[in-house]
Amino acid sequence: MAGDTGTRSLWFNPPDGGETGRRTLTRERVVAEALAVIGAEGAGALSMRAIAARLGVVPGALYRHVRSKEELYDLVLDAVLAEVDYQGDSGAPGAERVAALAHRLRAVLENNPGIAALLRARDPVSPAALTLAEAFLAPLRAAGLPGPEAALAFRLVYDYTLGFALGDPTSPAERRLRDTATREELHAFLRSLPASRFPTLVADGSYAWADDREQRFGWGLGTLLRGLQPGL
Repeated sequence: MAGDTGTRSLWFNPPDGGETGRRTLTRERVVAEALAVIGAEGAGALSMRAIAARLGVVPGALYRHVRSKEELYDLVLDAVLAEVDYQGDSGAPGAERVAALAHRLRAVLENNPGIAALLRARDPVSPAALTLAEAFLAPLRAAGLPGPEAALAFRLVYDYTLGFALGDPTSPAERRLRDTATREELHAFLRSLPASRFPTLVADGSYAWADDREQRFGWGLGTLLRGLQPGL
C-alpha cells in the first residue's frame, strides 16, 4: 500500500531517490558519520540534524538515503555486525566454532564503542544480524542439540558476549586495571583490609581485579559451553 511505507521493515525498502554515482552524499557516508558520532559521543548524541551538520548538508538531504533516526540505528548496527567474520572451520567441534565466533563478535563490538549498548536496546533483523544468528545456531544444531535447546544456547552465548562487551575496555575501571602502578595500589589496599572481616578478599581479591580481560571472557565462555555438554 502506498500509505504504509513508513511502517514496513527497512530491509524490504530500497532507499528513496535512487542513489547515483553523481551524488556526493550516499547512504554509506551517512552510516559512517553516524558511527563516528556514536564512537565519540555515544548513541544519545546521534541525530539527523547532527549528522547533516557534520556532512555539510541540510537535514532534508539525509532523508533521500535514511528515512528516520530509527532506520539509521538499524543501518549502523547492520554495518557493524557485517564486520564479524562468520566463516569458521566447518570440521571443528561445535563448541570451538561457537567460541571462535563469540570472540570475533566481541572484538568487533569493542572496536566500535557505543555499539554494544545500542545493540542491547534494539532487536535487529538485518541481513548481517540474521547471518550472525545462523552462524551461531548451525554448529549448535549440528552438534545434536534439539532446536529449542540450540536456540536457548545461542541466546545464552550471545547475551554473555554482548554483556561482556558492554563493560567498556576504555572505562575508568578497565584503565585502572591495565595501569600497573594503579593496579598494584589497589591490590595493596585489598591486602590491607581487616582479615577478620574480609578474609577471602585479603587472600584472593587481587585475582578478581587483575589485568586479564581476555582471560575473564574466555573462562566465562568456556564455562557456559561446558555446561552445554554433552551436546557439544
